[in-house]
Amino acid sequence: MKFAILGTGIMGRGWITQCAMTGHDVHCFDANPEILAGVATGCDKLSATVAKKFKIDDPDFVSNAARKITTYEDKGAFIEVAKGCDVFLEVIFEDIKLKCKVLADFLPQLSEKVVFWSNTSSLDINPMAEAGGRPQRSIITHGMNPVPLMPGVEIVPGDKTTAETVEFTRQTLLDMKKAPFLAPNIPGFWVNRLLVPQMLDAVRLLEQGKIQVEDGDIGLHTSLGHPQGTFKLHDFVTAPTMLRVALQMYQASNDPRMYPPLTLMRMVKNGEFGASTGQGFYDWSDPRNPKARDLSHYVIGTAEDMLDQLK
Repeated sequence: MKFAILGTGIMGRGWITQCAMTGHDVHCFDANPEILAGVATGCDKLSATVAKKFKIDDPDFVSNAARKITTYEDKGAFIEVAKGCDVFLEVIFEDIKLKCKVLADFLPQLSEKVVFWSNTSSLDINPMAEAGGRPQRSIITHGMNPVPLMPGVEIVPGDKTTAETVEFTRQTLLDMKKAPFLAPNIPGFWVNRLLVPQMLDAVRLLEQGKIQVEDGDIGLHTSLGHPQGTFKLHDFVTAPTMLRVALQMYQASNDPRMYPPLTLMRMVKNGEFGASTGQGFYDWSDPRNPKARDLSHYVIGTAEDMLDQLK
């Protein structure tokens, strides 16, 4: 099969790698040339990680996957090749207005047979499906990060998504060695509807001075079996993404637990995005051995503390 993938950031590269590793031709584009330029290196690294973790005894595994990937700096050239693809997968920022604007530009130029997948982690599929002009062939495929290492994929149909589109998507993902499961079209779907409030509550407890980063993650890792703990997960997801997801879920649900904590907003303002910038809840100077940071300066005990943080 042939995939056209729009967006080559962390999640985009995950999907690009997954598709390529399972034998599909992948054509990808990103409006940011710097992010696009990192596709080859990023995907090679992911493929090598998969080969090591799953003990794949094939010296050509990484190079074979790389040969299936083509990047396009020219938008027109990408759209032209996307016309002949089976799936158009959108993996851009969690901003419903931006997504709808981009989809209204790209999708009407493609063949009606092309199925539209969105990797959104929390947004309603219906407005995106309508914006793209193919609601019957539109569906959410929310992969977990990193996609090549995490088998789960949420499948979220829209109001007009056909049974054929759902089954095509389910079978295609199964063939790609994923574990697809149906989820409801509600803010956060299934996984993030449960996960995001927990992650935000953890930050609130930290800014109340009730828990420290290291203790919090050790507790979840050793008691609930979390592979890395909530604060380390925050750093991998990145603070800007968490902020966008939380705000979108809050606006869609009006659930106060979804409203992002002041500490998260402050970290975004200070450029403390997480692993990608070297500073977050952890210090990532040594990526192999991140150190939990002392974030006591973010503790809010009085009104004056809050006013100081707002400066």
